[in-house]
Amino acid sequence: MDVRRIKRAMDGRGGGPLRAAYRVATAAALVGVRGVDRLAADRPDPGERAESARTVTMAVKTFKRPDVARRLVRSARKVFDGRIVVADDSPVPMSFADPLVDVIAMPFNSGVSVGRNAALDAVDTEFVLVTDDDLVFTSATDVDAARRRLQECPEIDVVGFVRVELPRWMAHDFGPDALFGGHREPLRPWGELVGGLPVRLKIEQTYLARTEAIRRVRWDPQIRMVDHADFFSRAAGEIVVVLDPAIRAYHARTPFDPEYTRYRLDIAPDQAYLGRVWRQRAAARSRGEEPDLSLTSEPPSD
Repeated sequence: MDVRRIKRAMDGRGGGPLRAAYRVATAAALVGVRGVDRLAADRPDPGERAESARTVTMAVKTFKRPDVARRLVRSARKVFDGRIVVADDSPVPMSFADPLVDVIAMPFNSGVSVGRNAALDAVDTEFVLVTDDDLVFTSATDVDAARRRLQECPEIDVVGFVRVELPRWMAHDFGPDALFGGHREPLRPWGELVGGLPVRLKIEQTYLARTEAIRRVRWDPQIRMVDHADFFSRAAGEIVVVLDPAIRAYHARTPFDPEYTRYRLDIAPDQAYLGRVWRQRAAARSRGEEPDLSLTSEPPSD
């Protein structure tokens, strides 16, 4: 299947029926997985949920997608009762009726990295649940199991969830070569089992982590959109990441929102910046030097 050809057809003037079919297929898939996962899951333990609510804060970055962010929060409430912090750099920040949801109003279009850092700075619990706004949680998103894993295995800093793309029914597992050249030597090699789970150098942006471990890495405020590979490349040598294949969340994108996509695809400055800094780091590594992974404290000025 040529995904790019299909996407061009869906984005084109005559792609209305295809876009409608995509939305219907995604909605149907969400109905299906919610039901199947609910039937397969163990009965929730009130004590475990209370412990997660006490020790975990969920940190979300959103932009111009209030309906999507509300869908995430509604789904999260099926499995998590604790505080949720939403960093929103939309023109008009959203609000929630839920008293345990705090919205941080960010400067307009300040970007993913600045928003993630602001949400992280607002976390005051031992663990942080990092996720994007277009995820959907079900009974298979076992936050309690991830939290127990971190409490029982001090060698682990991050427990990644499997992120299933809907309606394509795909989940990506990043290999050992997923990082930028110039990263530090990982603390544990890719694939090694730690606490019974495989080490990964890069995972999807849906995971439970030790808050202090993430604060040692943070997100580069010079990067507005393309933060993923940079974060995990700098995290190598600093934190240990594992993937739990039994914990799932579902990625339900909004690819046909032209106003959102206009900003989302404005990534040329990020790509130029990443190319420059990681070439410098790779060159330092090739000379046997320690690469400079320090971050600036402020985003670039317009």
